Amino acid sequence: MRSLRRPWRPLLAALAAVSLLLPAPWGGAQGVDNPAAPVSPTTVTLVCGPLPFVSDGSACERGIGAELARAACDKAGLTCLFQQLPWPRAQKEVEMRQADILIGPFHTADREAWLDFSREHFYVDQMWLFRPVSDEGTSPDDLSISTIGVPLGWAVGGDLDKWPGVRVEAVRTVDLALNLVLSGRLDAVAAHARAVARYHASHPDRRLLPVGRPLSVQRSYMGFSKPFAGTLERRLFEAAYESLLTDSLYAEILARNKPFPEMRTEVAMRGHRFVAPP
Repeated sequence: MRSLRRPWRPLLAALAAVSLLLPAPWGGAQGVDNPAAPVSPTTVTLVCGPLPFVSDGSACERGIGAELARAACDKAGLTCLFQQLPWPRAQKEVEMRQADILIGPFHTADREAWLDFSREHFYVDQMWLFRPVSDEGTSPDDLSISTIGVPLGWAVGGDLDKWPGVRVEAVRTVDLALNLVLSGRLDAVAAHARAVARYHASHPDRRLLPVGRPLSVQRSYMGFSKPFAGTLERRLFEAAYESLLTDSLYAEILARNKPFPEMRTEVAMRGHRFVAPP
């Protein structure tokens, strides 16, 4: 009669036994001290845009940033998946949390809302306005500029949208922007010297030169999505990446990918300067 009055005791015992066989919920596995610890992915997804001498190749095979990222993955023992996408889409993949690491973004205040930047950068760029050499062979000036092309998704600085009487137009790629300048449909294009160097290499009959002073100085980082930023994989990747910046491999990568033969790479500063103007 006693067991009939308390039929729930065997049921509770059975439920307790079953619960021991089930995995602990994520909230319990995180522990009290870190209730918001993110789930660490088993495969790290990296994306790059086709940026000259930083990321190039269908799976980010070549370039300073791509080669550093691959070496960091290997050194950290991470399983990494690489994919090259158009630059605006590569950024969107990380912003929408479909990818973990963006190779080579410049640091801007707007990007901080969805991107966590590495502590150290791996490349320094000066951004310029480029114009064609005049018919007389003289260097171009900054007079009579009314339209400036900016490659879509690029951060160029210089507050171009505040220049009086100047219209800024977003152009799909830097090569297209340079073509539009040379055809007279744009007056100037905002770009870095290595993009123009690559363009000159494939168009030896065309010539563009920088105008005036640099618009800004920009640095290339590794960018981490917000969910990935707090993971163990991020810490492992960044530790390996930072150690590579003091390694001879970094100097070899810089030397192999420099856009100008006369360019001197400064390994300690992770920057560069030109012996002669680009």
